[in-house]
Amino acid sequence: MEKNNTDKTVKTVCKKRKLKGRYNNLYLYIQIIVTTIFVLSAVILKSNDNHAFYTIKEDYTEFFTTETVADSKFSYNSFFENLVQDIEEKYHSFVQVVSNFRGKGKSGLYPSNVSMEKYIPQQKGTIPVNGIVTSEFGIRKDPFNKKKKDFHTGMDIAAAKGTYIKAAFDGTVSETGKNDIAGNYVKITSDNQLQTFYCHSQFIFVSNGDKIRQGQVIATVGDTGQATGPHLHFEVIFDGNRVNPCHAVE
Repeated sequence: MEKNNTDKTVKTVCKKRKLKGRYNNLYLYIQIIVTTIFVLSAVILKSNDNHAFYTIKEDYTEFFTTETVADSKFSYNSFFENLVQDIEEKYHSFVQVVSNFRGKGKSGLYPSNVSMEKYIPQQKGTIPVNGIVTSEFGIRKDPFNKKKKDFHTGMDIAAAKGTYIKAAFDGTVSETGKNDIAGNYVKITSDNQLQTFYCHSQFIFVSNGDKIRQGQVIATVGDTGQATGPHLHFEVIFDGNRVNPCHAVE
């Protein structure tokens, strides 16, 4: 009996020691798994301008050489933000390649005057009107024919008719006019190959050649031209190409 009790005690102690050892190694196992996921994700997306890859290469390597975690400059949030940005850019590139492969490149879903590159000015612009975004930049269902898709070259912001429209950036009014699609429109040219385009206005308060300050009222929201209701169709044009306005204003 004593031998059995002794055996049980030894087994219990050994079992506890094994469990303790497992808990001590748990952090290491998790760290290895996380590192593997990070490295694979970054390497798969690797390119000359890949942010996630260089975060792993520089900051995450430095994470292991510091004495304490608090001293490390590595940020999980920053890594995932870079990873998401890289994934989005790869996705848009993939979609564009597929679209071109199907023969819908410059003459189809992706017009020749569109760029999927993210344009972020040194100083972001002003949101031109307070309202609700009803159609974002990119491929969408044609609002006039739900069975078809088109590429929306700007951002639609719905607001009450008569709501003030403000200039997103400093610049000079390079064109005002009216046509069957854009309705009453204003185009403002800024420095560094930047232009902004404001469509479907009710009234326009500026003229060609006027110097405009950021935030200045230039027109009011309307539904002129090809529009399903009162809204501003807003475009950001950089180096001759329409880019996503979301990245240029705040």
